[in-house]
Parts: sequence; C-alpha cells; structure tokens
Amino acid sequence: MPFSNSERNLEALKSLPHAKASVRSACLIDQTLITFQQAIFRQKPVRSRNIEAENSSTQVFGRSDNMKVLDLFCGLGGLSQGFNKAGFEVTGVDVSESAGRTFQLNNKSQFIKADLSDVLIENGSYDIVIGGPPCKPWSAINTKRTRRGKRHRDFLLLSRFFEHVVHNSPQVFVLENVPLLANDKTLKSYVERLRSQGFSIESDIVKYSDYGAPTSRHRFILFGTKKGDAKVFFKKLNEHRRSPQTVRDAIWELKDKERGEVPDHVWPDLKTIRKYRSYYETGKFGWYVLKWDEPAPSFGNIMKTYILHPDAFNGEPARVISVREALLIMGFDSRFRFPPEFGLGLRYQMVVDAVSPIFSYVAARVVRDFAS
Repeated sequence: MPFSNSERNLEALKSLPHAKASVRSACLIDQTLITFQQAIFRQKPVRSRNIEAENSSTQVFGRSDNMKVLDLFCGLGGLSQGFNKAGFEVTGVDVSESAGRTFQLNNKSQFIKADLSDVLIENGSYDIVIGGPPCKPWSAINTKRTRRGKRHRDFLLLSRFFEHVVHNSPQVFVLENVPLLANDKTLKSYVERLRSQGFSIESDIVKYSDYGAPTSRHRFILFGTKKGDAKVFFKKLNEHRRSPQTVRDAIWELKDKERGEVPDHVWPDLKTIRKYRSYYETGKFGWYVLKWDEPAPSFGNIMKTYILHPDAFNGEPARVISVREALLIMGFDSRFRFPPEFGLGLRYQMVVDAVSPIFSYVAARVVRDFAS
C-alpha cells in the first residue's frame, strides 16, 4: 500500500491527548528580494551538550553543482536553511511580507513574494521542489468541521504544490506537513499521477528528535524522485538518526538572562497562568511545563497555548518560553533574528509553522545523494 508506513505510525499519534481548541493554535516557522511583479510567473491556468556548537560545527557543503531548489510556502525558511547549508541554491516563495523580511534577514537565498493560489513559479529550471503547504485543513487541532479538509480556504494550496512539481518536473521533490495529511484523497490522487510520469514516491512519519532536534514534533514527509527508488531515501534518512538534544541543551544558556537581554528573548506577561495550574498537571496537549532533560513536545503558538518554562511552579515566576527559547527548541541557532518591530504573536506563530532546520539539513544531505 502506498502509505502503509504513514498509516501505521498515525495510529500511535491518534492516541495523543488534546486540549480545548480555545487555547490551541491552528497549526502544529547576500539575499535578493524579488517582488511579485519581478518574478517569472504566469496566472494559474489550472549545557550537558552544547547545541550551538553541535549545529554550527556540522559540515557545510560546497555548492551542489549549482542545483536549484524551489521552496514553496517557505515561511521564515526552516527548510531553506537546511538545503542551503547542504550546498543547494535555494529560492523561497511565500505570500507573507513578514515571512519575506525574516527569510531575507536569515537566509542566503533569493525570496519571491507571491500568492501561490494564483501564481505558478516557472522558467526557473528547478532541480528540486520542496515545501510545506499550510497545514490547517488537516491539523488534528482544527476541530471545526466547517473548516477542515476541502472546506478550508487553504486546501487548494496542496494542489498548487503538486502543480509546481508537474510543471517543473524536478529530479526530486519533498513535501512536509502534519501527519493526518497522509490519508488525504487529493494527495493520493497526485501521487498516482506523478508515479505514472516516472516518479518513485514513498512517505513516512518522522520525529524531529530522532535526528537530534530538541523537539519531538512528528511530521509527514512525502518524497519523490526520478533518480532511483524512493524507499532508499527513508532508509538513508534513518542512518542519520542520533540521540535528541534536550530542552536543557537548547535553552540553558538563557536561564539567567533578563527579558530583552539578547535578541528575541521576550515573552508576554500572562496573568492567568497560575489559574490554570491544574490543567498543566494533566500534561494534555497545549498544557505543558517543559522538562529540562527531555526534548520539548510539539507545541503551538505560545500566545495561545501557554507553553511554560521548565522552572515554572518550581520557585521561579511562572512564565511562557520566550521567542528566542522557542527558536532554539525548534532547532534554529542563536544567530537567527526577527525584525525587532514584529509583534510577539507573529513571531511565535512563524516559529511553530517552521520546519526544524536540524531535520531539514539531514533531509537535504540525503537528497543531495539522490540529485547529484
């Protein structure tokens, strides 16, 4: 069966407890700015461990023979960072101006601002297409039946990803999303179509912490290639597994830092945290006090889910993790920056929408073997 690995892993994920929707976010994020008008397009026709040292000392490859990567729905650039580090020439695309500004500030890649619901990026001779279409239509925490699946306005963006694959006919494509996307009929239809065009395609559920990231977030990965057996991608991916970094590894360096002492080390003053202490004791989704010596669980927008610092209720003032701490837990290094005028809610949301660059770098190295 095409999705047997994913479906088997999904059963385990369905057992995870969930909190009320009211406190959860909707989704479990020298450069050159190329404006929408400038882009080539056509209208739609159809401390125990030093995490910083570990991540910064990892080998950075030279350019992979100028192989071009198109990163669709790139957000702040978690996928792009991994592929750029692995030596690819990356172009990121997103409709969000905030995403574009953040992407430019942190990625040595081109950025195209474009609404992919109306625009097809073409004539770029892209060897690889990657991306994570907005996940809200399939997210387990989107409990409103009137806004799930095809009823959600973002649903068509899944098709737009595959239309770029069909149009560009890349050597490799990689799609990342929430695990429940695995059973989507539109996805399966495109998979069969692309197989008929010569792609070998496989999928699986991965856990970021299996590849060293300090978060145990699960994600659905769909891999397609015209250069071999797609099953080999996941086999080689597993060869890169290593022990996870912990929350302590990721954020201990900030333990004694004051608010604002380093960039993005800011958080909101939430007066109602202690009111919900009994909820945190349940450990259900969205009600987390992080543990120093474990990877962080997957979490949503901190402004909505109130994910607490490990020292909360332990003699220290109860507070949520800062934007900087969220970035480090997702696997971004301390050099990452947001434009300082961005609001807290926007910054938190962009982090949780992102792919861990620790995982994306591992995936990019395996893709490099296929595409080179």
